[in-house]
Amino acid sequence: MHPSPTRRDFSIVALMGLSTLAASAAQAGATVEISPEEALQALDPWVDALVTGDPALIDKVLAPEYQTLRSNGVGHDKASYLKSLPRQNVRPKFSGIVATGTADIMVIRYLIETDQVIEGKEVKGVSPRLSVFRREGESWLISAHANFAQLG
Repeated sequence: MHPSPTRRDFSIVALMGLSTLAASAAQAGATVEISPEEALQALDPWVDALVTGDPALIDKVLAPEYQTLRSNGVGHDKASYLKSLPRQNVRPKFSGIVATGTADIMVIRYLIETDQVIEGKEVKGVSPRLSVFRREGESWLISAHANFAQLG
């Protein structure tokens, strides 16, 4: 003869089920470390567009919600950024890439070596940056960017 299940038995089974469900949900949206090579899949198209200086090409890699903040406190949304684009003298070089994210979001901090003009001021050398990208289809769009380079 088998003993009848008790309320305790049901509670244990329910807790195990909830734990499994919570673990699955957490894993589905879990943040993972992303390799520098994978991060470049987002960074390169954005920088390649910037180097052209063509607002139409740059528009294609910016998310509609795009915002940038510069070290002098000046911020731009997508529309105002496209009207005040930096001029790149050479293609920037990346180093020290650290990226995390999910299947659809990538947050990248890195160093960038630049030779550019921002708001009429020369910006040359290595400075830290922080960029957020989101996946749209097969492409990564830049959603937010913090530029810590000293202007001028």
